Amino acid sequence: MGRPQGRARGGTEQANALAEFLLALTSGMTVRELAGRYPVGKTQWGQYRSGQKIIPLELLTRLVEDHTADERTRQARLESAARLHAAALGAPAPTATPAAATSPAPEKPKVSESSRAARAATDAQAGEASPAGRRRPRPLLLAGGGAVLVVLALLVPLMGRGPASVPLSPGTAAAPAGTVFAVGPGGGGVFRWDGRDATGWTKVGEGATRLWSGPAGLFAAGTDNRLRRYEGRPGLWSEIGEAGREVAVSGSGVYRLDTDRRAVRVWDGHGTSWTQIGGPAARLYGGEPGLFATDPNDGRIFRYLGQPGHWEFVGTAGSSFALTGTDLYGLNPERTVVNQWLPGQQPTPVLPWVYAAGPAGELYGGAAGLYSTDPSGDRLRVFSGESGDEATVQGWRDIGAAGAEVLVGRREVYVLTADRSEIVQWSRDTATWRRIGGPALTLTAAAPPEG
Repeated sequence: MGRPQGRARGGTEQANALAEFLLALTSGMTVRELAGRYPVGKTQWGQYRSGQKIIPLELLTRLVEDHTADERTRQARLESAARLHAAALGAPAPTATPAAATSPAPEKPKVSESSRAARAATDAQAGEASPAGRRRPRPLLLAGGGAVLVVLALLVPLMGRGPASVPLSPGTAAAPAGTVFAVGPGGGGVFRWDGRDATGWTKVGEGATRLWSGPAGLFAAGTDNRLRRYEGRPGLWSEIGEAGREVAVSGSGVYRLDTDRRAVRVWDGHGTSWTQIGGPAARLYGGEPGLFATDPNDGRIFRYLGQPGHWEFVGTAGSSFALTGTDLYGLNPERTVVNQWLPGQQPTPVLPWVYAAGPAGELYGGAAGLYSTDPSGDRLRVFSGESGDEATVQGWRDIGAAGAEVLVGRREVYVLTADRSEIVQWSRDTATWRRIGGPALTLTAAAPPEG
């Protein structure tokens, strides 16, 4: 058995209150058990439950969902979690803008005073993992069996909710491609970065708790969990329905997993009308390769084929999945092997997954490639393949400290530092870091199209 968790020892009363809520929510589970179920290392779980670090709101929401069976109790706990989390992060700054300056902490990605960011340290941990993986009670995304067309459970006929529209203000323009958006501290406003420096932020919306973006535009969920679409001009937003448990953007499609996780829906593109396209799911993954969903019972992953009820079986359970500009990657349940999905390149009896890289904690993907945290969750790495140089360990090259959030753009990666005080950008072209803003509650990055 693990050691019992001690008293909360965060830097503020609000951080301690959040830690006590988290400790009560996860009572009966050790940090080892939590690390085995969620993509966070044992050290970080100890820091979250002691108040030394603030748990990300998305992870906290997932914990409440997983540990509360009764719907009424779940909603009450979600409200308490959001309130305690906002209080722990602190009240909004006077301007509520991500451009407010703060002093960098030692463990953050190194940024020089003259804006020439130093190359991140490359001290990736060494280790060994079998490319083929070992047989375990749970599959390693390499089990046999051909792809099949399936209809997710509990699928019902098309369920459009009608053409009713509830626009907050007029407008039709989508969010500019290639833009970084952030929510200010405590949810105080939505801001757009102009791409220049840490002062180039413009307020485009009021309070929000979550953001999503892609070719279909920018979307924000408020404290009421209503989903709104940015119409391209500051202050112009249209309400399009409930945000549900999570949202995914893939191409021109906007997809939602219902709060109770019993249905996947696609926005019809007007008003608050949504059409059901699938049944129960645990997670959604959207990106350039398409829309993917995991089964809530056994963790299998499926790809949406563009018609309601039509989903293709892709692979077995994984602890984390990520989409790059062209590919899907999966981390096995033991977090020892990352595999790449290569349909059409394997014999028919074998699922098309091949070894890509060694151990990881969590995967992140986008047009700029595949990234991961190390198994401890403290370091951020870029997938560089089997280059054979000393800086690359089992396919991963260390580029700096991980943070509370990681977003992957077209050629850059954006990190919200662990204390959420800074937003930093890493360029794949120059392998350098620079600070572009902060503090912030959460981020999203919309990659521009190629060319």
